Amino acid sequence: MASKRPGVVRRRTGRMAQYLGGLFESEPVARQSFELGFAAMNACDWDEAIEHFRTAVMKTKGAGVVALLNLIGVCHYTKGRSEDALRDFQESARLGGEFDDPSGKSRAIGNIGLICHDTGDLDRALGLLEQALEIARESGDCWAEAIQLGYTGNIYHDRGELDRALECYREALAVSRDIGDQRGVAMQLGNIGSVYHDKGDLDLARQHYEEALTISRETGDQWCAASNLGNIGSIYRDKGNLDEALKYDNEALDIAREMGHQLGMAVDLGNIGLILAARSDHEQAVPKLAEALTVLLAVGVADGPRQTLTGLAGCEDKLGRKRLVDLLRQAGREEGAVKDIFDRIDQMRMKRPEPTPNLPVCIESGG
Repeated sequence: MASKRPGVVRRRTGRMAQYLGGLFESEPVARQSFELGFAAMNACDWDEAIEHFRTAVMKTKGAGVVALLNLIGVCHYTKGRSEDALRDFQESARLGGEFDDPSGKSRAIGNIGLICHDTGDLDRALGLLEQALEIARESGDCWAEAIQLGYTGNIYHDRGELDRALECYREALAVSRDIGDQRGVAMQLGNIGSVYHDKGDLDLARQHYEEALTISRETGDQWCAASNLGNIGSIYRDKGNLDEALKYDNEALDIAREMGHQLGMAVDLGNIGLILAARSDHEQAVPKLAEALTVLLAVGVADGPRQTLTGLAGCEDKLGRKRLVDLLRQAGREEGAVKDIFDRIDQMRMKRPEPTPNLPVCIESGG
């Protein structure tokens, strides 16, 4: 994916589109399990939520299953299990069509598009988001319309079409304001800030990030708060204030850990590692970058591994390969994972691999 800031792991403000349908008014036999799952979800206990939602699925008939599968997919995605989430959203979208539930179908298709975006398939992602947006507009689902517009803007943003992305974000912002969705307002303000950031207008970008952060804190939206804390940190980094940047990224990481949001944690760890490397704290940077790389590869995202590998390569240049091996082992990386890291670094550099000290010759590569 394109990035105007190649030394930073890209953040996106926002989250998967949830869908509740009529679950709060469902039959008591299913509603109890749903409410237990929804409470666990709000407490960021994602696996417990999945178990309750699955129990509710077995007790539910009709369109309620569309919403339950959506929620299960959101939980899987947050835990970094994108393939499981994809299956859930695909089934939710199929049943949304079968049960004539356009809102559920729109949100499921949009979430599939978001996963395609993560994996770098921008053309497919754009087609899915345009389909989801059309369904949302036809059904009068303004909340879904705003979020799909924002996701569509993200595609144009990563393509480098900044003005077109800005149009999508502003349209989404207007819809969110019209329906009084403050969380949506914060999400789009952060997205608009990121366009100004890539255009080089750091002051205007920071103004939008800080407004989004204020709203997200007022509404208790931890997802958006973490994203904008990291974005403000990136402003400080671009201005050369690495200590202040590190403070904001660490605060974002604390929120992501508290939520159990795997991809958010990986982004923050990667950026913290890159800041530490920029401060010449290479030995501290290595475990952060390695942990971030492990999650980013496991989730299968297209954006992020290159930046973390570049950071690790820079640490190798300063510390030497042998010391880097020692630090990776101390950070808990298995031998296969260490070898895989160096294979990726050498492939990235397009040079003949150097011998990796004290590693078995025949090892399966790990993540």
